[in-house]
Amino acid sequence: MKKTCLASLALAGLLASGAANAQFFGTVGYTNVNPDSDNGALAGADASVTDDWSLTGSLGYKFNPNVFAELNTALVAYEHEVSLDGPGTVASVEHRPTVLSINYQFLPESKVRPFVRLGYGWVALSGEQSQGALAGLDVSAGNSNGLVYGGGVDFFVTENLFLRADVSKLDFDTEVNVETLGDVGTANVDPLVIGFSLGYQF
Repeated sequence: MKKTCLASLALAGLLASGAANAQFFGTVGYTNVNPDSDNGALAGADASVTDDWSLTGSLGYKFNPNVFAELNTALVAYEHEVSLDGPGTVASVEHRPTVLSINYQFLPESKVRPFVRLGYGWVALSGEQSQGALAGLDVSAGNSNGLVYGGGVDFFVTENLFLRADVSKLDFDTEVNVETLGDVGTANVDPLVIGFSLGYQF
């Protein structure tokens, strides 16, 4: 009986400690999505996709000093131009990536707190516009999802206010269709995502 009571007290202490350490936080920042240099081929021609910056935000929850979950999304859509070797720019497309991740933070009591990230991302594409050699034709690109991995550093300015720099890799491919031509191939976007943000934990 005494051992059971002690075990119950120990478990209650651990749960109380976890609850005391649990915190919500949020960030807002500016993020660059820079597609991989090798974007595959569309209609038999090498394709390339430009990079873009956008306003982003996130909400997170710290389960304990080291582990936190985070939902990050674009507050304003990214816009990219798609070019083909020879014809040049043939289309533009907008997208809003959303990433849900689990993160592990090192040195939780330090002012400088590095972390690693593993998650899953969803990319909703919209606003496809044909240009140049494809002007006047309907162009569509399929939504995508894939693995996300990376890391970053939080610099705590005060007990609650922090600055963040982070980088992630997103596994993101999209099928492209062009009116009259049909499926012209898959664009291998696979962007490197670099962000700078201001955060506050409650």
